[in-house]
Amino acid sequence: MTHWLYSVDPATVGVAFGLAGLAVTAVIALLARVGDWTRSLSWWVGAAFCLTAGYTLNTLQAYLDASWAVAISNPLTIVGACLLYVGLRHVVGKPPLLLRIAPIVLVSVLGSVLFVFVWPSLPARVICQLACLLVVTYLNLSALRLLDHGYYHFPARFLLVANALLVLLLLARGAAVILGSAPATAVARTPINALVFSIAGFLILMFLVGILLICFAEKQTLLRRLATEDNLTGVLNRLGLRDTLNTWPAKRSGVVTVFDIDHFKRVNDGFGHEAGDILLKTFAQALVAEAPAGSVIARLGGDEFCVVEPVTARAFSSEWIVTLKARLPTLLAIASPAAVSCKVSHGSARFAGVSREFTQGLRNADRALYRSKARKILREVKPRAA
Repeated sequence: MTHWLYSVDPATVGVAFGLAGLAVTAVIALLARVGDWTRSLSWWVGAAFCLTAGYTLNTLQAYLDASWAVAISNPLTIVGACLLYVGLRHVVGKPPLLLRIAPIVLVSVLGSVLFVFVWPSLPARVICQLACLLVVTYLNLSALRLLDHGYYHFPARFLLVANALLVLLLLARGAAVILGSAPATAVARTPINALVFSIAGFLILMFLVGILLICFAEKQTLLRRLATEDNLTGVLNRLGLRDTLNTWPAKRSGVVTVFDIDHFKRVNDGFGHEAGDILLKTFAQALVAEAPAGSVIARLGGDEFCVVEPVTARAFSSEWIVTLKARLPTLLAIASPAAVSCKVSHGSARFAGVSREFTQGLRNADRALYRSKARKILREVKPRAA
């Protein structure tokens, strides 16, 4: 039944999958021309190219110098896996330390050179590369787990499966070479070689498709972020607030607090919109710094912001609002030349469940805000009348 496999040349298999891999790499590179260039896309182009080139060189040992092909292809594969890890870490906003991946690449390169040219030891070479691959695979899997949400859910799971299958194949291949004396090169045209390199090529292609899916997920996430975040202050807009509250547990109670910068129109009219923008960004940063953990912060429009915080059934503490207001005069005075802009008004209201009562809670908080502003206006008018 395996007679037809004798006619399959591993090099032909490698070239076929290599060309398919280059096509996928080209598609990933072309994504740079669609919309904004993302921080991780360049890393993934490099990862796809290195993985494709490493696999293809490994299958061309019959037509190239076998020693050089092995010495270059093995480190290239490790570099590709490391570049994928760098890209994944950039997506989650936690760029990796160079000292974490540099030793992996260095060991792979030195190991290939040492065990191919200096001390030709097949078991040592296989063990060295498998060890490097296992370490970088562990790093990639840990990063993929951080991405297993939203648009990244399916691509992350797809890459997890492809990565696991590829590592299992290479482990089985390494065990067969070391323990079973299987042929270690693609020079021998054997059914086992043809089958192994065909499966490896298919899994590498799966891996590249997984990278492509991650790229599309990043684009979708970027577009969604642009639609749900306020581009001036970086907090959520009304759409983002609605989407976030859709994931809020239905029976969890909370408090919504609406804030408004006093006399903000005077800042815009007297000092220009640039001064107003600086004021808004400074206030948004102060909200992010002072709001309780787990709070949802959004800009409702103009100079109006809201903070939705979960509370226990027992008590609600407004201490953070007191702290915020105590710090604001200094922060806003630095951000704006208008002394009248150094205060804010607020109103709070509690709701028992977000699904039915949040809208009413927001209205109540808005009313409380305007009652607070009205009292301030009265206090400002009385001294003038006197």
